[in-house]
Amino acid sequence: MKTLKGAQLLLSGVFVIAGFTVNAQVPAGTEYRSAVITAAINKVTKKHYHPKPIDDAYSAAVWNRFLHTLDPNSNLFLQEDVTALAVYKNQVDDQLNSGATTFFDAAYAIYEQRAGEAGRLCQKILATPFDLKKKETVMAWRKDLPFCASKQEQEELWRKLLKYYTLRHYMEMSAAKGDTAKHLAAVDPVLEAKAREKVRKWYSDYFRQTTGQRGADDKFAQYVSAAMFEIDPHTTYAAPQDRLMNEQLNKRYYGLGIELGTKESDYYIKRLLPGGTAYRSGQVKENDNIIAVADSKGEMLPVNGLPANEVTGLIRGEKGTAVTMKLQQPGEKERTVTIKRDEVIDQENRAKSAVIEKNGKRFGYIFLPLFYMDPTGTKINGSANDVAREVEKLKEQEVDGIVVDLRGNAGGSLDEVVTMGYCFVPAGPITWLRGKDSIRMYSSPAVEPLYDGPLTVLVDESSASASEIFAAAMQDRGRGIIVGTSSSFGKGTAQMNINIGKMGNPEKGIADVNYGSMRLTTEKFYRINGSSTQLKGVIPDIVLQDRMELQSIMEKDFSSALTCDTVGLPPYQRLTFGFNYQEVVQHARIRVRQNPAFATIAANTRQLKTLQEQPTPLDLLSFGAAYQQISGCQKNIQQAKELKGKEVLTVQPSMLRNINPARQKNDAVNTASYKEWLEKLGKDIYLAETLSVLEDMLANPVAP
Repeated sequence: MKTLKGAQLLLSGVFVIAGFTVNAQVPAGTEYRSAVITAAINKVTKKHYHPKPIDDAYSAAVWNRFLHTLDPNSNLFLQEDVTALAVYKNQVDDQLNSGATTFFDAAYAIYEQRAGEAGRLCQKILATPFDLKKKETVMAWRKDLPFCASKQEQEELWRKLLKYYTLRHYMEMSAAKGDTAKHLAAVDPVLEAKAREKVRKWYSDYFRQTTGQRGADDKFAQYVSAAMFEIDPHTTYAAPQDRLMNEQLNKRYYGLGIELGTKESDYYIKRLLPGGTAYRSGQVKENDNIIAVADSKGEMLPVNGLPANEVTGLIRGEKGTAVTMKLQQPGEKERTVTIKRDEVIDQENRAKSAVIEKNGKRFGYIFLPLFYMDPTGTKINGSANDVAREVEKLKEQEVDGIVVDLRGNAGGSLDEVVTMGYCFVPAGPITWLRGKDSIRMYSSPAVEPLYDGPLTVLVDESSASASEIFAAAMQDRGRGIIVGTSSSFGKGTAQMNINIGKMGNPEKGIADVNYGSMRLTTEKFYRINGSSTQLKGVIPDIVLQDRMELQSIMEKDFSSALTCDTVGLPPYQRLTFGFNYQEVVQHARIRVRQNPAFATIAANTRQLKTLQEQPTPLDLLSFGAAYQQISGCQKNIQQAKELKGKEVLTVQPSMLRNINPARQKNDAVNTASYKEWLEKLGKDIYLAETLSVLEDMLANPVAP
């Protein structure tokens, strides 16, 4: 087996096009920004697996992406602005190669001017009530629509958009009061004023945050990210102090142990993690609104309207340091609390398991949301060993089969997914990785597999990278049946984190300069049969639905994605199924086709897509009808996804039999969130069908 040393290869489908926020003071000015661009392009040129030519075609793509990053809804720039900036369309490549920032400077100057104008326009429009009886329509999501030709057209567009957002808040508030019908019958001026004020406050905060020096720094980071994204969707740039990537993989950070919730531009305490310092302090309550958080200078910074990762950055910090927050329970006075940060190990999103009873059989279920690493470097508490521990629990429970659920698992560490192979397959190939100059095989450890019984792997359209490696290996080696959406995400590339900057000289008093970091695509991985999962993903043996979420995005949705190809690889040994594969798959396809719940989900998803692509009416009665129709579709989908009555599965915690349950009272299985998780599993229609597949595998054995 190839052993990974030094920097970990990352197989993650998580990426952000323009969401990197500067969490520290980044030196402003052309010289610093030029150095960042030069360093980033240099890394791409030298280390990227298959860098695109930095030419006019690439230039036009970056130009277009950055403009739509600045103005994703085509409501800030005028067509004359875009025409003026068109002079740079074929110059961006030359500027990137030379480290020039001319296009960025010109685009941001116009953006800042238009944002200021839009901010003032919003305040003007929102100062007076809307005529909610006037019949008119608007396309609320304008991603592919043209920019406005004149300021008059733009002002009319903003009026309609702000009216749309006000109507949406109006409906949400009336629904919260439980008297929607009353508020649709006649306009409630008090409710309209409250809804309009929420929109006014949101835009006031938004435009305040998006301009000025910090706004310019944020937008520059987005410009570099846009340039990297056009190399490929997973080559990204992060400004200095963006720690999110490593924290996601390590599942470990220093903070207060709170889970944030958002409502429009407001933040609140959604949940307190047991054992966290916030929980232990007794000063913080669930549903507390977070009004402000002290910054590095000790000044209270209002968080309304701030990006989520910036709020998180204010709360997290070094172990033992303190964070001061201004909190407010609904209906109570504001209060200020100061709490010390301590280590928070994220247990909620680590591997966990359960035992599910169905028709007299007992099945094991393993949930793995990410192939995370052990932060200590010992690999004892990485995802591979965590899964192994869950497998041992399930074996002690004498389960008849196991489901490995990788839905929503965006990938993670290559080392972990390769090591995890020993849980289910004998020593042998798991994947191949191809760099610029070589291709290498990665094999599961040379030990007996922990479990050799019936196995299914559940995936969806968000299962990416390392998830696809695992699912593909189980499919290619004949180890189990893959169940899920029409394909997985389709990311067949591997990335490496690289810091960029300059080393200083302490003896001469020259400080280090941090230009941020990059996630750089350095390799492609291949299934052991030689084909790539790039773009096409892993196609399940049994397809339940096309996609499980209407708004999901896959690799094939990105124009800058690398191509799919194949390589010639040595033969490998395929295992023999102990069941009649064709019978099991055929039975499942018939069940899915005849299940009214799947038909309901598909029909409502199609209807919801149609409704969301139509212009939205802006008179109260029509808007309310459309709003209720959309809500009805969403409700129908949610209800269809949940088992009811006698169909609900019996789900129990998985625990080691050789340990007294009383001694496990502080274990994660006894937390409220774990119990909620078990209840949710019991109603999962996709899981129920996957268990039916396991039942068929048991009911249709073949002679050895």
